[in-house]
Order: sequence, then C-alpha cells, then structure tokens
Amino acid sequence: MKVEAVLKVKKDILGASRDFLAKLLTQGLVDYLLVPLEISHGRTLAQTLVNNPAHLERANPFSTVLPVSSASIVSQLTIDHPGKKLGAVMKPCEIRALVELVKLGQASLENVTIIGTDCLGTYEVEDYARLIDKMKGAAGKKGARVLDDMRQSIAESDAKPLPVSLRPACRMCNSFTPLLADITLGLFGMQDEVFVSLESELAEKLGLEVKKAPDRQSAIDRLLDSRTKAREQVFTEFRQKMETIVDFADCLDTCIMCYACSSACPLCYCRVCFFRTDTFEPESERYYRWAEREGALRMPTEILLYHLTRLNHVAISCCGCGMCESACPRKLPLTTIFQTVGDGLQKALNYVPGRSLEEEIPLATIPEVKV
Repeated sequence: MKVEAVLKVKKDILGASRDFLAKLLTQGLVDYLLVPLEISHGRTLAQTLVNNPAHLERANPFSTVLPVSSASIVSQLTIDHPGKKLGAVMKPCEIRALVELVKLGQASLENVTIIGTDCLGTYEVEDYARLIDKMKGAAGKKGARVLDDMRQSIAESDAKPLPVSLRPACRMCNSFTPLLADITLGLFGMQDEVFVSLESELAEKLGLEVKKAPDRQSAIDRLLDSRTKAREQVFTEFRQKMETIVDFADCLDTCIMCYACSSACPLCYCRVCFFRTDTFEPESERYYRWAEREGALRMPTEILLYHLTRLNHVAISCCGCGMCESACPRKLPLTTIFQTVGDGLQKALNYVPGRSLEEEIPLATIPEVKV
C-alpha cells in the first residue's frame, strides 16, 4: 500500500533529496541511479548513471533544464534485460514516454524503480546556461536558486515573472505530476519539506515520517487550470491557421531536413530511419527529371512527407516533452503541431499516452471484427 510521507529539509530541498537518493543506494534498494547531475560549472545538467553515492552531491532531481529525454536512456539501459537494479529519476513526460516504449517493446521495467519528480517546468538549454552565468556566488548553489525562483513564481500570484520563458512544451503542459512512478518526490504545495509517495514498507525501511500534504492538491489544481487554459489557446490558434495543407506546409517552410527532431524524440526509436535510406537519396539524374516535369523542384525534397510520416508514427503516443522543438535549429513549432494533432487523435481513440502499461496503443493493434 502506498503512503504519503515527507523529507525534512535541514539546509535546502536539494540536500534533502540527495540524502534520500543516497539512502536508496547505500541500503541496496537500487544498484544504480540514473539522475541529473550538474556539469559544466552548473551551466547545465546531464542524466548520469551513478553507483557511488558521493557523486550525488551534484544531483538535482528537480532540474529545470531538460537536455535529453531520459526515456531513451532507460531504453538503452534495460532493453537487453541486464538484471541490474536501476533507480531512474524522471520527469512526468519522460515517464509517459518510457511507458510507451515499454509497450512498443523498446524498454523493460524489470528491476527498474521509477522515481518520478514534480516538474515545475524547464528552460531551453541555452537560456538556463545564461541564467547561471548571470548569477553570483558558488556554482553549486545556483541551480537551487533557479529552482527556488521558479517555485516562488508558481506559488505566488504576485511574484515577479520568470527571467526567461519556459520551453513551449512546459508552458502548455497539463500533466506535470508523475503517473506510474514507484516513488514520487514532490514540491507542489510544500514549504520546508519534500513530498514523498511510496510503498509503506519502503517508507518504514527508509525511516520516513508518514504525513499528509494538505496543500498539495490545491497547488496542483491552480497550476493545472492555468496550463490548461494556455494549452487550449495554443490549440485553438493553431487550428484556425491550418485551413489547408498549404497552410500546414507553410509553417514548415524553413525545415532543412536535418532530422534533429526525430533524433531527439524518445518515441522515434527506429535504428534506421526510412527517410535516411536509398528511397529518399535517389540517383542525381532523378532530381533533374523531377525538375523538368514540374518546372521547378524545391530542395531538399520531401519535407512535408517527412513531417506527415512522423505525425503518423508518433502522434498517438506523443508525451508532450517538446524535445523535437528544442532540438530544431530552425525552431519550428513542432510542439504545437504534434500536441495539437496528438490531442485530437488521442481524444478520438480515447487513449492517453503513459496512462497505463496494460492499455494497448491503438495503432499497434488490430481489433477483432465480427462478421
């Protein structure tokens, strides 16, 4: 049975969280932890596979920057069933993507403990680095200050605005608390404590104080209302602009076919992409024949087909992480495109990505037809 408990904060939130994660290692509850660690003088973070608790002094499980999706990393670490006990610290969108990958046979949850964290939102990598650079003081304290500023901005309606905008995906995310996590670490509605949800036996083993968090749900509901309104506004504005396929093609007109979006997407798992095969790299003469037939040929070719194919493959399982847009050198509105299309498709098929391990992906199944 799951219970609610708290971590007492002696110095700061990150310190309490690091101590908790260290206990998971020292007590043998996990053999390894996958957790964001500060690197590059704190200017960014990287998911790091940790075996020695001493390295957790640079850990930030509530990191406000998301360089890569951890779902892809957990896939790499589990697809061969290595038998190691892995604790994976993940944001809600990363957990949703991992659940979809498990259902697609690209990852395993065997011996995996998912440690889900509340996500207040994330900055683009470049914006986060600039925020850190502008701050004075010890590098190891700057990440905690960025986190505290974001907490205050969410908790207080009259708080000063954030120094830079969150990533587009985060501004309209309405699923920012973990689903299907074995352990949840939360900040919403908390003051000098960290919320924990976990099995009662584990809480007792770790010596945690079982305690309700009375303000947590109200804090979540307030942010949910704000984010949902922003989300619906984005969807409405995009749908109004997309009256024809020409309109859709126009919003992709600066794409250079670099494939960064598919490389960053945790759900584009194909080892060899169809668009990187000989089918889409024909002999030179064919380009000239196409140009003669049409009178003119845009280069590179097949931009619209590429994005439509990605939508066809990914939209039903799109978890809204926004890694595609963050990776795009042209900053195409990929989050808006995939979330708007995915929202309509998911509602039509009554499917929510990452909601359940038992719920089959609609486009991966063929229902029985009674004759």
